[in-house]
Amino acid sequence: MKRWYIPLLLITGIMIFYASFSYEKELPKIEKNAFTSAKVCGECHVEIYNMWKNSLHAMSLEDPIFQAANIIAFKNTNGETKILCIRCHAPITYINKDYDLKHEITKEGVTCDFCHSVTAVDLKNRENPFKLEPGLTKNGPLGGLKSPVHKTRQIKLFETSEFCGACHDFTDQNNVTILGTYSEWKAGPYAKEGIHCQDCHMPRKEGKIVAENVKKSNVKFINDHNIQGGHSIEQVKKALKVEVKEVKRYPDKLKVFVDVSNVGSGHMIPTGTPSRKIVLDVTVKTTTGQLLKEQKIYKKTLVGAGGIEFTKDSEAMCNRSAISSDNRIKPKETRKEEFTFYIPQDVPVTVTAQAFYQYNPEIIQQIDINIEMGRDEKVSR
Repeated sequence: MKRWYIPLLLITGIMIFYASFSYEKELPKIEKNAFTSAKVCGECHVEIYNMWKNSLHAMSLEDPIFQAANIIAFKNTNGETKILCIRCHAPITYINKDYDLKHEITKEGVTCDFCHSVTAVDLKNRENPFKLEPGLTKNGPLGGLKSPVHKTRQIKLFETSEFCGACHDFTDQNNVTILGTYSEWKAGPYAKEGIHCQDCHMPRKEGKIVAENVKKSNVKFINDHNIQGGHSIEQVKKALKVEVKEVKRYPDKLKVFVDVSNVGSGHMIPTGTPSRKIVLDVTVKTTTGQLLKEQKIYKKTLVGAGGIEFTKDSEAMCNRSAISSDNRIKPKETRKEEFTFYIPQDVPVTVTAQAFYQYNPEIIQQIDINIEMGRDEKVSR
């Protein structure tokens, strides 16, 4: 070997060593036997983190609708619902038992490391359906991946609806299904066709699984971690189709035939909390300005003791319930509705059919606070 090769090799080796050392020092550190904050995940998985941080999963605890319902339920049950509600909205409490939300990691809601620490789901065990292994190995749907920060493990569960069903199904003390999004999917045609929750709510899109300054990756597509659902106007609009099929005229009346079809949802419409409903409005307007209106409502009605309907979500979640009626629209189902309006045959009309998604969440009411801060009284004669 020529003499000048030796110093060159030494210099090259030193440069590689220090470059490697510097690179390692810049990598984030994850918890060995506990959950890691989503902010740490976001240092490498930038695009995925930015999608997740604006999702309702990230805001599952901070969501004002949940906050209001949780406070009301807590008050009405003398605190009995604390664990019931928190374990889905802050699911790492399954392990850390931080039901008083003292730790910042708990406040991250459905955080990255919760989902990617799941190794199995037992839907028969409603009290604790998740098998969790937080630490240095992160689980997901992809195989053959290598990370400079943690180990990776492919688990096919991440591509199935069973993964979602552990939270998105809830039965009460009477074994009545209050929230049945997973059950509705399983009983419908999408399950038979092998179409899962993730196919609609976490579709694949072009993106980088990891930042290029951390590691070069051949993965060109990632799942959308914004996880759109009933809070998404776009998602709601593509679920339902309304069509005026026919208008029949008679001497003293007309009949309107309307098709209402669930064309884009793998579960019933509406799904989720019981206060949600679909309202079909059919209106007939004459050329003279006369306006007639008929309405059809699709919803699940839950009742408590004495057959009184629960109108608030917290009531249905915290009490023994019974289903008095359920006319929601199943996946790929078309409802054929008929409406009659008494308008003479010779009067021109315009018929309109509209469907509205209505949700009546609980809110903390605004009240006037009036505190007497001082008082004095004198009698003068």
